[in-house]
Amino acid sequence: KYNLTNMNSCPICTTEMKFKFVTKDYLVTGESFDIVECEACSIRTTTPFPDKKIIGNYYSSDDYISHDDKVSGIFDSIYGLVRTYQLNKKKKLIGKYFNKSNGKILDIGCGAGDFLQYMKENHWNINGVDTSNKARKIANKKLNIKVMDPKDWINNKEKYDVITCWHSLEHVHEPWVYLDKIKKSLTLDGFLIVALPNYQSTDAKIYKEFWAAYDTPRHLYHFTIKSMNKTIKPHGLNIESIYRMNFDPFYVSMLSAKHMGKSFMSGLINGFKSWTLSIFSKDKCSSLIFIIKKNA
Repeated sequence: KYNLTNMNSCPICTTEMKFKFVTKDYLVTGESFDIVECEACSIRTTTPFPDKKIIGNYYSSDDYISHDDKVSGIFDSIYGLVRTYQLNKKKKLIGKYFNKSNGKILDIGCGAGDFLQYMKENHWNINGVDTSNKARKIANKKLNIKVMDPKDWINNKEKYDVITCWHSLEHVHEPWVYLDKIKKSLTLDGFLIVALPNYQSTDAKIYKEFWAAYDTPRHLYHFTIKSMNKTIKPHGLNIESIYRMNFDPFYVSMLSAKHMGKSFMSGLINGFKSWTLSIFSKDKCSSLIFIIKKNA
């Protein structure tokens, strides 16, 4: 039995957390976890969640492909194809806010290093952070750099033009520690990009406790636009722009349908519904990208 931590009060505003429903770990253990919510700032958390020493046990699956290069099965194949397409989209988004052809970039939660490899090929000075020994070894070999573990990064004084957290901040036990460090690590005109699942999305409301993007207990925190604002403001950071991740409604809905015992096609239909509604309202999209800058 792993060491688990109960979340009784909000980590942002200390308000008492309210129980929403029970979900479970569909990837590794099948264990059940509660989703609780702060009604004041809308952040949700997984409770109880594993402490830092043993969280790695919940990633010990060949199906957890963000830490690997291998893909198998229809869901992983779709994920891999979309990830390849998204690399160029991510680079273009960075270019929209960075007026030079290259600079210095840090990817937090870099996994096997695909994004950093793409940026390196486009002449960026790259560095990465990841908690997984396995992921760091793969990335080190691929990128010919030394990817840092979180402790190394916290003690590092390097400055970066761009820092990215592509679906990584929700995995961090103490995101406020990371946000403080990120602010100190950005150059004067630097900016942070954070991509997160959005539990106010249409597909999250359809699938509820079966929603794949809860991904308990690997996802410790669950965000909305409101809770993201509340989380970053105490650290002198401000949301400049918000974008949708257009493929996530499809992938997340198909995986959620699988969790629910429903067909692949039903997931595809619900994904299309979620995607369509998100065109008119960003807060209905499965995942959102936040462009974040330091306060003037």
